[in-house]
Amino acid sequence: MERAFGGFDFRCVGVIEPDRDVSGAFREFMPQDRYENMGHLPLNAHGDGPFCKFKIAKGVHQSGVYMLTLNDNPKYIGKCSDLAQRWGPQGFGSISPKNCFEGGQSTNCKINSLVLRHSKLGERLILWFYATPDPSPVERTLILDLRPEWNSQIPW
Repeated sequence: MERAFGGFDFRCVGVIEPDRDVSGAFREFMPQDRYENMGHLPLNAHGDGPFCKFKIAKGVHQSGVYMLTLNDNPKYIGKCSDLAQRWGPQGFGSISPKNCFEGGQSTNCKINSLVLRHSKLGERLILWFYATPDPSPVERTLILDLRPEWNSQIPW
């Protein structure tokens, strides 16, 4: 399935489905509790959780621009050099303990916790992708044109 956003044809990667336990409830994680935090770092702005785990974009090792929609509305736009990595267990798909603290990946925490929150509300989150070897100008154009509310900064 394809859909145009801002004049670019994105392909649907899939619906984001956080992991569930045997009863069907979403599995929630608080990885910051497992971090030794020897430097006594404070949590980052989005590091308090709870977080979830999910698998999407497996095998899509391409650079480009991704878009996350919530109930068909663009909510977050970003760029990557490898979609599977960005949305996999080293990126948005699983939050490591150190990423919850200052100096960690605050954006990973933010997006993951929003995925969990909206999934619990029964809302539909879809990941879209536009493959391109030069994603920066496309990302910038789309953020400026669409102004997705989960993007807190305009790229450069």
